[in-house]
Amino acid sequence: MVVATCLVAAGAVYAYARYRIDSIRTVAAPHLTVTAPGAKDSAAGLEPENILLIGNETRAGLTNPTEIARYGSPQEFSGSLSDVIMILHLDPAKQTASILSIPRDLFLPMPPDSPVGPYQKIDAALNDGVNGPDNLIQAITDDLGIPINHYVELEFDGFENTVNALSGINVDFPEPVFDAYSQLNITTTGCVHLNGTRALALVRARHLQYDPPGDTAPERDWPYDPESDLSRIARDHTFLRVLASTAESRGLSNPLTLNAFIEDVIDQITIDPGLKSQLISLATHYRHIDPNTIPETTLPITEVGGSTGYYYEGADIGDVDFPDQPADNQVIAAWDDTALPTSIAPAAVDVYNITDTYQLAADTAKSLQADGLPATSRAGGIVPAGTSETFVQYPPEGLAQAQAVMDHLAGAVMLDPDSTIPTGTIRLEVGSTVSVLPPVRATSPTVAGPGTQAATTTVPTPGGQKPSSSTDQLEPWDPTPCPAS
Repeated sequence: MVVATCLVAAGAVYAYARYRIDSIRTVAAPHLTVTAPGAKDSAAGLEPENILLIGNETRAGLTNPTEIARYGSPQEFSGSLSDVIMILHLDPAKQTASILSIPRDLFLPMPPDSPVGPYQKIDAALNDGVNGPDNLIQAITDDLGIPINHYVELEFDGFENTVNALSGINVDFPEPVFDAYSQLNITTTGCVHLNGTRALALVRARHLQYDPPGDTAPERDWPYDPESDLSRIARDHTFLRVLASTAESRGLSNPLTLNAFIEDVIDQITIDPGLKSQLISLATHYRHIDPNTIPETTLPITEVGGSTGYYYEGADIGDVDFPDQPADNQVIAAWDDTALPTSIAPAAVDVYNITDTYQLAADTAKSLQADGLPATSRAGGIVPAGTSETFVQYPPEGLAQAQAVMDHLAGAVMLDPDSTIPTGTIRLEVGSTVSVLPPVRATSPTVAGPGTQAATTTVPTPGGQKPSSSTDQLEPWDPTPCPAS
């Protein structure tokens, strides 16, 4: 996350540190997508690419007693989860960058043989040891249709060291805030200096409490931020802008400053070998981008589970987020207009009902037939949960056909690869929160905010709730960059 952001914020002196780059740890990810040869920008020699930015909250490797007391021991918190899931899109022809965030509680199918089971939150896809980044890449590509070309992974120590290597950052807090879980405790308002430890507490805060004006209650009695993880994503976007601006202002164009910075963070990151080979070219080509102008969007979602949690096939998944189609695909297409494949009509669509709703498969198949799809109602499937997503299941090489079916659906709809499905056939498992619509994906989509689709179509959501916005909705207590002095 930090390294990729600094790539577009620092100067063009990285040739000085080329020898340092050779010591960056690399782990290959077989499910990375190779960029299309025809997409290369001839002037820069670079292709448009999507770089997955992973914040790994693993405690593995923590030995410092202070850190163990703060974050928990490796024995208490085993495994790995993605605390941050962002995708940086770089376009060399336009010399632009943009970021798409994926909520960590998004519920989706896991890759085959995943140790966390067949269905889980997307953050759990990382929990596969050294293969964790590749497992997460496969989940994003298979279930959201987004190709990932490279990745950067950063753990707790790496995050703290990166901020400390910049001598900390300054963030403006309009109200005191507190989070007992991340150990964030900001007692004053205005511009506050954060070292690496306090900055990590800020970006990890998803149980944030704020002090309303005039309130005299102790911190633990303050009201909670109602948006939890979505608000955390918005705060992380702010943090990235502050971090990149700080890196620029600290003089990373100075070879000595840059050398000291790289020395502090170089051992804390993991990237794929392909990204390592082009770090110099990326830093040089994108050096003029202003980090404050980089668009940052988030996939719209609805929340399921609440105080009781979400149970799927008998397993307690906890609180989860459901996708919101067609808004999600519109947001993806606005972020990267080449990410989703061009739809190709399938030869057959087999429709199965995975709810208790009578004749749902038959009614859905009839509506799809009216839209021109070769849909056939089949026998009912297993009912996995009272509230369920719809899964567009597709065979290998069938993503374009799956997208064609998804173009006709609205609601909680997710892609799901299945190697047992015959070529040309799409299996549609119809869940509890979906409706059939005419194709709605625009040729020149715009970012959809909450309720955008409701103006022209009916998009069902769990409990009729309003989907989240794709743009950051900052609250009065959320921090912002400090005013320029």
